[in-house]
Amino acid sequence: VPEELVDQSRRSWPQRILIGFNLMFVVGLVVASSRLDSFEQAVESIVRIEVPAGVLADLPGSSEAASAAADLDGGDRSDDPETAEVDRFEPHPAGPPRNVLLIGIDSAVGLDPDDPAAQRDRSAAIGLADTIMLVRLDPALARASIMSLPRDLYVTIYRAGLPVRREKLASSVLVGGMELGAPTLVETVTNNFDVPIHNFVVVDFHGFEQLVDELGGVPLWFPYPVRDVGSGLMVAEAGCAMFDGRDSLAFVRSRKMEAFVGGLWHRVGVWNDLERNQRQQDFLIAALQRTIARGARSMIIRDDLIRAATETVVLDDRLTLGTLLHLGRAFSGFEPEHLQRHVLPVTDATVGKSAVLRLDDGARDVFDVFRGVTLRPEKVPVKVVDARGPVDEDVPAPHQLERKGFPVEASEGPPTKRTTIRATIEDYDAAVLLGQYVEPMPHFEFTDSEAVPLRLTLGTDFDLFLLVPRDLEAVDTMARAALPIPDGFEAASPPAPGATARAEDRLPNPVPVRAGEVSPMQLVREIDGRPPDGQRCG
Repeated sequence: VPEELVDQSRRSWPQRILIGFNLMFVVGLVVASSRLDSFEQAVESIVRIEVPAGVLADLPGSSEAASAAADLDGGDRSDDPETAEVDRFEPHPAGPPRNVLLIGIDSAVGLDPDDPAAQRDRSAAIGLADTIMLVRLDPALARASIMSLPRDLYVTIYRAGLPVRREKLASSVLVGGMELGAPTLVETVTNNFDVPIHNFVVVDFHGFEQLVDELGGVPLWFPYPVRDVGSGLMVAEAGCAMFDGRDSLAFVRSRKMEAFVGGLWHRVGVWNDLERNQRQQDFLIAALQRTIARGARSMIIRDDLIRAATETVVLDDRLTLGTLLHLGRAFSGFEPEHLQRHVLPVTDATVGKSAVLRLDDGARDVFDVFRGVTLRPEKVPVKVVDARGPVDEDVPAPHQLERKGFPVEASEGPPTKRTTIRATIEDYDAAVLLGQYVEPMPHFEFTDSEAVPLRLTLGTDFDLFLLVPRDLEAVDTMARAALPIPDGFEAASPPAPGATARAEDRLPNPVPVRAGEVSPMQLVREIDGRPPDGQRCG
């Protein structure tokens, strides 16, 4: 149930271990070169799972997409001295976006016998995927998105490329066994939801508790005393409480939380896993903030934090030291509250005597975020500047683009040779979508200015708007290469760092947020561990 576990492990982990998810700890390690040797030794000691070929997806732009982008970029235009320089395709040094599956296993190995999480009706070594989170990291844009996958989703489990049986998603790890549990879960997610997984991180109950303890605890705020007899959660007094590893595990595992109000225990929420998923994400953000407060961005990183992370997580065999360093540098300025949170719409169902969940309407739009598809043409207004000079065509080019669904504002400009898409970094996704329809592949330009509309300038090289949009990966690879490169990344080694850090507006918590004092009726909705406005915790 530690869905949050994974998240927290993952983020606290990278922050001190550059695991690839923690966006902050990396900074200190990159800067503190004197510590790099010990860091390398720590990373090399991490347990890794050898993943069968074909299970993990290749990174976008790693080979085929980059070649396709280079081939599509201008053809014979390189002979033109005016455009030869821009035609030299160079991938962005920050690297492509990647999806990481964070897996929390409910194994009780290593827990004290009196730990509530150790009380179970099966062997301590047998574990299910208690928490499953999908994280998308885009280093060139300094974006991070997260979504919880409910463990009770009813899916077809895949192993070794073949469908095995229909079961709850959490059972994938059990079906895969000790060696292939995580790879089996990756295959199942990929085949059921058409989302590529590039890396994974695994943590169990004991590892989660250790990480929190090494942080010195995580502060959480409670407007009332709360309890959950099943998970062992008990907060005797309202206000700010510093949770150690065991308390934190009880909080993120809580399914039946109650609050003591007016002399009685009141049920909090509706007691389902979806609420718990959101609570786990709340905890992740609190843990990240605690990590930063403890100096994760500092040049001096405690050895015990590094050691704790390396001893409590398991990685796939593709996450190299270089990859972790690059990701850490790219997200060095990332703030936890900028994490974009997405909720997967599901509906209750029954299979035999078992209560399960199935995908509901709107699931495609949420998964699209992790496929790199975030917009539709009708949501992307375009200013088209026709700079081709006199042309003879039955349907004006701007009208052709309108037929693709784009809202268009047309104008004319002085003749130019190169077809160009100009946009703000904020409108990067819109620029890529537009580029999928333009033939030949347009030149991309991005600016930090906030007042620049998405603009397509049609040059004399413009041919047509494609009936079927070209491959997203090829266009994204080309557009990404045009993003600004921060100082210090020009000389970076090929695979992945750097980023144009952007301040994303915090997305609203999908669960209603409490503000100030709440009544027992409002309390029934949620307790998220965050203090009310004007209060500090920790």
